[in-house]
Amino acid sequence: MQQPAQALRRRLRYQAQDSAQTLAEALDEYYAANLDRVTRPADLPADSAALFRSHDICHVIFGLDTSLADETLADARTLFSCDVGMRRYARYLREDEQAKALFRQMGWARGVAITIACLPRILRAAVEAVRMRKPWPWTPPDDCAGRPLSELRRDYGIRVI
Repeated sequence: MQQPAQALRRRLRYQAQDSAQTLAEALDEYYAANLDRVTRPADLPADSAALFRSHDICHVIFGLDTSLADETLADARTLFSCDVGMRRYARYLREDEQAKALFRQMGWARGVAITIACLPRILRAAVEAVRMRKPWPWTPPDDCAGRPLSELRRDYGIRVI
């Protein structure tokens, strides 16, 4: 019997609930593991860099990889568990040229299909958001970079799902 694609992916250290890596170290690991999939914010146009940096940090703090299923869950966790708000986040996705290009590349029909397939995890993300102590900041304070993920997750009540 074949394993699902996500199960075959190598789990990274930042994906462990109690990872001792700092947020900065985990973000470096995320970028190193995704050289062919993720453009570092420094290599993006200035108007896209902040959006993608915050999005990448969400992948790390919520322990998500870059599979299409986890990309969908990163958006869900951003909406449910971050202080960015739906209106502001939707505006980013609607107006940012890099984000629009990614959605065009994926295709809306495929995006809808993946979202439907991920509904159980999206519902779990909604439940986890209610359990959180406080929303994760879309633009984290600078001092978060040097703090261990385990500590940040404990302080905010974040559980990796």
